[in-house]
Amino acid sequence: MSRDFDADVVVLGAGMAGCSAARELAGAGLDVTVLEAGHRIGGRVWTIRDFATCPVEAGAEFIHGVGAATWADARAARLRTRAIPYRSSWLHMVGRTRWMPLHLLSPDAWRSLAILWSIRRGDGVDVSAASFIAQKGYRGRAKELATLTLAAHLPGAVEEIGIRGLVEDGVVGLELGLNHRVLDGYDLLPRHIAEGLDVRFGWRVARVSWTPDAVTVTSDDGRSQSARAAVTTLPHGVLAAGDVEFDPPLPAAKTKAIAAIRTGAVAKVMLGFDEPFWPKRMAQVACGTGPLTLYWATSFGDDGPPVLVGYATGPRARALSEAGGNLAPEMALDDLERLFPRARPRQALQDVRFVDWRTDPNARGGYTFLPPGAVGARAALAAPDTGALFWAGSATAWIPLADTVEAAFSSGVRAGGQARAALDRRDGRPAGWSRVKLGPRE
Repeated sequence: MSRDFDADVVVLGAGMAGCSAARELAGAGLDVTVLEAGHRIGGRVWTIRDFATCPVEAGAEFIHGVGAATWADARAARLRTRAIPYRSSWLHMVGRTRWMPLHLLSPDAWRSLAILWSIRRGDGVDVSAASFIAQKGYRGRAKELATLTLAAHLPGAVEEIGIRGLVEDGVVGLELGLNHRVLDGYDLLPRHIAEGLDVRFGWRVARVSWTPDAVTVTSDDGRSQSARAAVTTLPHGVLAAGDVEFDPPLPAAKTKAIAAIRTGAVAKVMLGFDEPFWPKRMAQVACGTGPLTLYWATSFGDDGPPVLVGYATGPRARALSEAGGNLAPEMALDDLERLFPRARPRQALQDVRFVDWRTDPNARGGYTFLPPGAVGARAALAAPDTGALFWAGSATAWIPLADTVEAAFSSGVRAGGQARAALDRRDGRPAGWSRVKLGPRE
């Protein structure tokens, strides 16, 4: 490293993308500094350990699929996981909470059962999910089920979500895949990846100055870090809000991509009870209507504490956010009385906590989706077209599934590799050169 710089590479953010990028670079023997605005590792992977006797996820909930790129590190960290089969799902539709197959057996739901196949066909038309549903002529239970299928995962309204973007982002695969809960707490995964890294907390980025050969990062309190290269993993919501100034301004393709992608609201209501009032074999209940999108039973399949995590996206999450931390839990309890009319959730309630990602200044929302016309924006955001400044983060990846923990992880590996290759070329080293020999991670 030249004496003119504080590090070879600075990485902005200690979420999953920042941790995987920094490990990729540090593993090649480069001097890497990670600058994190908050005071913990993980970003939107955030595990609460003082709410119940088991870890409860305030952010990302699952490892998606059996082939996720994060499985190798999950196993290396010896994390215990549990599969959450779809057959353990309940649905609340047309005023009834029932085991999902019973709802799907109803003749008035049959028309919508082929919706994922219809979306895969695509036909090249980039319309909103609302327009797609209207074109199909769904009514009643079929319309409710189709709307839930298209919008439950994405933090946008059906009028905002683009069908082609949904396909490009791999959401169809998510609907058909198998999710796994990390029993020991999801935050242990980024902490494992970040082991040994130089992470500096309380470092809120205000300005990024970039050239073909250097990057200088300035904090909101006037501190600065210079490096021969940088990887930004700033969330799209922070970029779209204009919280960080770039000098010179970003290329038009980059600013257009930031404007095209949407960050949506996500909120969670954690509810701890003295005893469960929901079916013992229920892993989750998805709601066609109501203030929350679904509820997860965190202790599904064991004798752990009776905790439900209410999860809301898009307009539902915005409504909870606007209601605030006092009213949002009341809305969730009213909803549970609707879903389980024979239960008395208020009498059984022991503790409650509200998490609003929309108002978190380090996130500015939950995660992203693509509206009509935004296909290709993720690739433009990820493009290495800003000199020594490279781009990672869950919004910059879409294969196999956009804006997930796996997407963040993979984007960091990619951007870290790009920064390393750029420094190798600048120094006249062969591709893949490393100052250290890496052994297997235990």
